[in-house]
Amino acid sequence: MPNVLKLNAHNYHQAYSIHCNGHSHPWSESVFADCFTDNYQAYALQHDDTVVGLYVALYVLDEATLMDIGVDAAYRGRGLSRVLMSHFLAQCTASDIHYVWLEVRASNLAAIGLYEAFGFEPLERRKGYYETQDGREDALMMRLTLNATE
Repeated sequence: MPNVLKLNAHNYHQAYSIHCNGHSHPWSESVFADCFTDNYQAYALQHDDTVVGLYVALYVLDEATLMDIGVDAAYRGRGLSRVLMSHFLAQCTASDIHYVWLEVRASNLAAIGLYEAFGFEPLERRKGYYETQDGREDALMMRLTLNATE
């Protein structure tokens, strides 16, 4: 069974590698390392002492933004992204978060399916938000309501 580990300035290198391999335009290492400051939480999923996934979230007041979530390509298709998402949402509930936000590439149907399975709803489409190797791609803004009355 995978183990969830809080990332910090001393143990993030394997997670950063997964982040880089999962994005055509990854964050710089210094930006990734900034995610260990007060308003952020970053976790890795470990299997047999190997980091196989991660997520990074930003918390502001009663809202959280899922900044990144990913699973190493060799471990995809095993439900590990669901483990990460479940952990993230449990952290949100424990922190009395009311709204959870995220952005996702419009072409990333697997991720969109995961988010919808957890109750996220698309709210907006941002034209040309993400860089690609051939130009730009739209982003979907999605939101999940937790512990809140609208």
